[in-house]
Amino acid sequence: MTVPLLPPTTYGLGHTDAEPLAEGPRFVRTGGMSRWHRPRSGIAFPDSRIVYTVWCGQQVGGLHRAAGRLTAETIPDDLPVCATCDGRAVGAGQEQDGPAGRTLLYGPRHLAPPRFCPASRSSLYEALPGGTAARCLACSDVHPIRAMGGPYAPRVGIVQHPPGAALVAPCPFHRWRHPTLTAGRLACICGRPLTAP
Repeated sequence: MTVPLLPPTTYGLGHTDAEPLAEGPRFVRTGGMSRWHRPRSGIAFPDSRIVYTVWCGQQVGGLHRAAGRLTAETIPDDLPVCATCDGRAVGAGQEQDGPAGRTLLYGPRHLAPPRFCPASRSSLYEALPGGTAARCLACSDVHPIRAMGGPYAPRVGIVQHPPGAALVAPCPFHRWRHPTLTAGRLACICGRPLTAP
């Protein structure tokens, strides 16, 4: 039995050659860990390395496939399970029942679309005839453009606005945090294209 994994959201720009994993084992640990952990997210590198980030914040993996990393569907020994990992995994919906039958709830940040469109107050727009409105490249809505930045850093940008219904799909690593133009197309700062959902 595998469990669904969350996107490996990060603030850094590392792992641009890795791919996010959609599912993983129920329990993981390294040979040196004193307890089993629950995976939150996982990434696979081109050289066959797999790294899992567990709910309590540690990472398990980095070695080639199974060497040094243990995975299990049920606990095969008398080692305990990390309570932080177990509670958060159940609360986030990886499993239905919590420890001792309790109902748990955990809401990870950054999975829901942002409050404001990621292209707000930027030059990520396509100007429309007339020069006062533009089509947002991130959500395709039309909004006014305004002078911004003050006298020392003048620029023109699309006004701050809520994301439209056609908001681009998020980057699996950076979500909607760092949109930019790359070769005339909207992309994440890590280079992955941001396309319509």
